[in-house]
Amino acid sequence: MALDRTDPTAGRPDAATPGGPLPPLPPSLWHGAEVREAVRHRSPGAVVAAARRAHGLRQDELGALAGFSQSAISRLEAGSNIAYDLRVLRPLQRLLGIPAHLLGLADHTVPVEAGDVRGLAPDRAADLGAGPGTDAHDVLGLDAAALTALTGSAVFGGGRDGGPIADDAFEHLLVLRRIVNDAHNWRGFAALVPTVRALHDFIDALRRSARGEQRRRLLAIGAVYAEFSGWLHEETDDPRGAVGWTARALEQGQAADDRDVVAYSYIRLSQLAEADGDADRVVGLARAARREHGASPVVRAMALRQEARGLAAAGDETCMERLDLADAEFRRVRSPGGDAYWIGYCFTAEHIALERASSWLELGRPTRAIEVYEDLQQRRWRRMCLWEQGVHLAKLACAHALAGHRDRAAELAWEALDAARATGSPHVLQELARLGHWEGAPDVAEPARRAGWDGGA
Repeated sequence: MALDRTDPTAGRPDAATPGGPLPPLPPSLWHGAEVREAVRHRSPGAVVAAARRAHGLRQDELGALAGFSQSAISRLEAGSNIAYDLRVLRPLQRLLGIPAHLLGLADHTVPVEAGDVRGLAPDRAADLGAGPGTDAHDVLGLDAAALTALTGSAVFGGGRDGGPIADDAFEHLLVLRRIVNDAHNWRGFAALVPTVRALHDFIDALRRSARGEQRRRLLAIGAVYAEFSGWLHEETDDPRGAVGWTARALEQGQAADDRDVVAYSYIRLSQLAEADGDADRVVGLARAARREHGASPVVRAMALRQEARGLAAAGDETCMERLDLADAEFRRVRSPGGDAYWIGYCFTAEHIALERASSWLELGRPTRAIEVYEDLQQRRWRRMCLWEQGVHLAKLACAHALAGHRDRAAELAWEALDAARATGSPHVLQELARLGHWEGAPDVAEPARRAGWDGGA
């Protein structure tokens, strides 16, 4: 899908936005089926469309009020990448009076479905905004105090803070881990850093006073929060913090004798080693993950994919054999079901296929890379996280540039730039940087130069 290369905020008239929002809409709108479905499917553009229609505005009328073109409003409502651009969403949210958390904009909160709140803290559900009048899929924005109350009730049961740990506390802590993991699709990465740190510290405090099996399980659960904290630090361009938290996850996983946590921590350390351009270290850490006896098939598949990544960077075509093995391991994966987090729950066969396309690119075979990417675009592309789309759009742009398709390369690079701006992910910026000095094709290099400027701004 080609995107308009024009910055949607460019040329915005200074006086276009009125001094205040439009008249408030009835609260029932935000609990209606249309908005609930839009939020459930993480479609902020559909929420904007519902609010616009409720105000009786056409797309061009809303655009005139907010200072955007009718085309920009149309693309946003259709689900293009600008639907995740905070510079576009924030003024529309204020103008239309949309509750910020429905668009993923209340950065101080974590989005939690009402059904999850009722499952984790039935005695506090009404106080937290998830009373009987709310649908299970209504999304609530919980601030730090509300999330602390939810966590305490989930751990101690009955809405009580302190006392013995409830029998289902461990599963509840893993449900919370899944909630904050999913929240990174909504929130800026930086906004989640203190929340995840607070949850890790809460679990660590419980661990210090626990004994026996409870202590071991809390160590393992704390480790998956530490690993996620490492991921968030990486995404906020803090490599030292990323390595420190991932190393902590490895230590806690070893202390808990949790082989999946240990193996996955090695995988994450391998991914972090990519920034140094040391393919041997990338491969070595991935192989350390594979040596963890007892790791689950999904973690073994991820380790093989990561080893293939390192081999491809070194120009070693045996990377394709590792990806074949990863496919075989993934066919053995069986989901445990339920709402609790488990390592690899977001991992799919398409992730292996994406790595195959990326590896062909690294090996200097852009035509093969394009074939794999285009097949994936037809089947699953738009279901990926936006930052993942951005990374692979930039890789696909590079493949087309290498194949001599410069117009298509430039088109894809602009799409990747949209994703970079919307997510702030350094991974997208790094991939775009590969196009920054494309000789003889300024249209291909321009998005990369803009990404470099945005990243340093």
